[in-house]
This record gives sequence, structure tokens and C-alpha cells, in this order.
Amino acid sequence: MVNVDLEVTGTSRESRGGPGGGTGWLRWLDRPLSRSWCAFGWLTATAIFIGIARLLGGPTDSDSPESLYSTWAIAHGHLSCAYPAANRYHIPSVAHPGPFIAPLWPLLSGGIAALARIGHTVPFPSTTMLGPNCTTAYQAMFHWSVQSGAAAPTVRLGYLSVLVLMAGAVVLLRATGRGLRVWEPVALVLVACTPAAWMALLEYFHPQDIVAMGLVLGGLACVRRDRWLGAGILLGFAVTSQQFALLVLAPLVVVVPAHRRVRFVGAAIVADALLVVPVLVATSGRAFSAAVIGSGNTASYGGTVLWELHLHGALLVASSRLAPIALSMTLACWAQRRLGPELLNPVPLVSLIATSLALRLVFEQNLFGYYFTALALLLVLLDVVRGRLREEVVAWLAQQTLAFSPVPWGFVSNSMAWGLQEREFLPFVGMAVALVVVIHDVRRHRVRWYRVGWLAVVVVAFVRLPWTDPPFRPPMPTWFWQIVLVASGVALAVGPLMTAMRDRTASGFNAGHEQISLISC
Repeated sequence: MVNVDLEVTGTSRESRGGPGGGTGWLRWLDRPLSRSWCAFGWLTATAIFIGIARLLGGPTDSDSPESLYSTWAIAHGHLSCAYPAANRYHIPSVAHPGPFIAPLWPLLSGGIAALARIGHTVPFPSTTMLGPNCTTAYQAMFHWSVQSGAAAPTVRLGYLSVLVLMAGAVVLLRATGRGLRVWEPVALVLVACTPAAWMALLEYFHPQDIVAMGLVLGGLACVRRDRWLGAGILLGFAVTSQQFALLVLAPLVVVVPAHRRVRFVGAAIVADALLVVPVLVATSGRAFSAAVIGSGNTASYGGTVLWELHLHGALLVASSRLAPIALSMTLACWAQRRLGPELLNPVPLVSLIATSLALRLVFEQNLFGYYFTALALLLVLLDVVRGRLREEVVAWLAQQTLAFSPVPWGFVSNSMAWGLQEREFLPFVGMAVALVVVIHDVRRHRVRWYRVGWLAVVVVAFVRLPWTDPPFRPPMPTWFWQIVLVASGVALAVGPLMTAMRDRTASGFNAGHEQISLISC
């Protein structure tokens, strides 16, 4: 394994900001930083994330029934009723439990809720009240939550998920040579200010996505340090939080050194089983679907390209869940043949995983703003690892924010009074800024086509013609944003990997040419 410092220096040719060179601000970012200042940066970034979420209304209760009932049952020692059989009679539709989520977050939040004594002012339903085989558990827990006011404080536990995300980001930065430098707090602040990350709490209540990303980043840090046992454990736990972590495991199974593969895969399986098997046994198998598939396999809105193909049954599951895994493993196999051990260098590794997670969005049945959380965070961290913040990534994040606004509005628990005005006004601010930038480029006799394309997409999507009636323009279809955002997101994610492969090919050609020249001499 090549020394980390040498690898970071090796990326400086591309970033023009490695040690000992580059522009002044990039040299400043690469300056060493004490651990106390790094800890202060961690706390600051965490406070920024929570502060922004609070200003925008705080965690929503939408989709919260997917985890609340499990959390309450676990917090009060009724693990057998954490995944009760579906029985929604006498429960308002807003509190109907949807498909349950994987068990990691309910176990974490249940333990914290027990320590915090959430809802303990009212006695929790007894085993008799929960019914034989938990058949009346929903009704009993719902009425208990109304009397005890347990729902709001339990939802606010979602803020704690950011601690796992920040910890994962820190260990990844330190494993790739960007930690303990000014880069570290700057990267954490960038993560905290990424709109797609807030949406996992603000749009729909899915803190498990944020926890899974923190574990994924920690797993990648272990890969960089050649600690495949630790990587398997963390990624196995990540799957028990959100199944998209399989798109991280799958390509790593391909690229892991052969003598480490059994250890890596075995650790992931054991870590997953340690959490899932006890829950399956306690719930008589009712948690199986949540543990294996999760809550995202129900096409509640549809509208994506795959949805428009009207696939059903096994073909739909194979297309939406198995196809991205197969493609990610194919990409990993191809990249390994081209790069060999260099694929585990920081930039190619993070680029490969970002592309793999982006493939999930290509084959999704639904598309919500928080679905972009994993890709958005990895694009930000990929640029930090490269030592160069790409304007194209900033433009992509801005366009994704316009398409899926993180500001809650309408008839939701955390709606902001100005949410609708923000959705109407912000696109025109973006258009004005983009137009000024494009005109400035033209005056300097150069055109950056991604800026022109960005402006064109926003104009097509948001401009209202004067004769339009009603005055509010109907939103663009989901498949439109999927094509625009996912295609460009995949390109941004895979770009550094392709560059690494081209550089490897060019260096191999030059080395062979020099060897031939020496032989001829």
C-alpha cells in the first residue's frame, strides 16, 4: 500500500493544490491543524447542521410511523412487538405505520428513548393490551403516544444521526490524508451545508439514511487503512440501517484483495446477523421484509423512467434492486483490471463508491429529495479528497436543491409559512446569477457549456409564461429531473475514476515507449 502522503501528493497534479504547490487558498487548506481545532470544527459543523434543520422547521413526522412504533416497543422492552402484524383499524391515516425500516435505527433510538424516559409520564401498554402476537399493538401504542406526547421528542432524536455522519466523515478524511488539516473542518461544514442531507429529516423522516452514510464513510476509511475486518463490520451494520449500503459492499467484494475477501465478507455477514437474527426470532419473522428490503420498495408516487415502463412483480424488483448491484460490480471489475491495486487509492475508491450509489437512482421507482443524500455527500467528499472543489458539483447541488426544495411547506407538521414563496422565488434568483455568469463568460470570449445547460434546464423547468393559467406553473415530471440530475450526477461521480484509468493507460504507454527507446539505444 502506497504511503498516504505520497498518494495525496499524487493527486496534486490534478487538483493543483497538493502540498508544496497550487494557489494560495489551496495551500492554506492543506496546512496542518491541531486536534483541538479539528474537534472545534466538528462541533461547529454539527451545530450548523442542526441549526439549519431547526430554522427550516425541524424533523418532520412524515414517514415517522415507519420507525416510531418500533422505537417505542424496543424502548419499553417489548422487542416482540417492534414489528407487529399490520392492523391499522382505529388509527388516523397520518399515523398509519407504513413499511417498516431496517432494525438499526429503531434499536438505537429505542435505547436512547429509554434512557431519556420519553413518554414515561404515562404507563406503556401492557403485554395484554398489545394483544396476542401483538395484534393490537398499533392501536395501544398510538393511544399511549397521544396521551404521553411521545411522538415529538422521539422524532427529535433524529438529530443524533448527524453525529454518526460527522464521525464517518472525519475518519474518512484522516484515512485519505485530508484530516488534521484545514481541509477537515472545511469539509465538515460543507457536509453540514449540503441540502440533500437535511432532507432526510425535513422532507421525510429517514434518519437511518444519515446513519447508514456515516457507517459507509467509516467503512471506506477502514478500506483505505487495509482494515478489511473493520470495513466488513461497519458496512454490515450499514446494511441494517439502510439497504443502499449493499451498493457499497458489492463493488468492494470485487476489489478486495483475494486473501482478505473471506474476512471482509464474513465480517459483514456476521455484523448483519448479530442485529437482524435476534429481531427476527423475537418478532417471529415479521421483521424479515424490513431487514431485507426495507421501506423503499413501495412505489408510492412513481413517475420515474422505470415506473413509466410499467414493470411489475419479480421483473420490477430485479430491475430496481438487482440491476444497480450488478452494474456496480461490473464497473468495479473493469476498473480493477485497468488500475489494479491503485483502485484502492483515495480518489478512485471514493469515485467508484459514489458512482455505485448513483446507480441506485437510475433504477428507482420513486424519486424524492432525500434519495440524493448519499450521492450529494459523496460528491462533496470526493472533491475534498481530490483537493479541488469543482464548480460543476456546486452547480449540480444547486440544481438538485431547486428541483427538490428542502424547505417544508403545505400541510405538513414542520411547514414554514414562507415555504411556497421560497419555491417560487429561489429559481429566479438562480437564473439571474447564472445569466450574469454566462454573460461574463461571453464577454471574456469563452463559454462553459455546463453553465449554459444549467441555465437552460432551470428556465425550462421554472419560467412561467405571462399567459399561463393558473399562475403557478405545474411541476416538471419526476422522470425529467431523474434524467437531468441522475445523468449529470453519475458523470460527476465517475469522472475522477475515468481520469485515473486514462492516466494509468497513458503512464503505461509512456513507460513502454521509454523502455523500447532504451533497448534500441
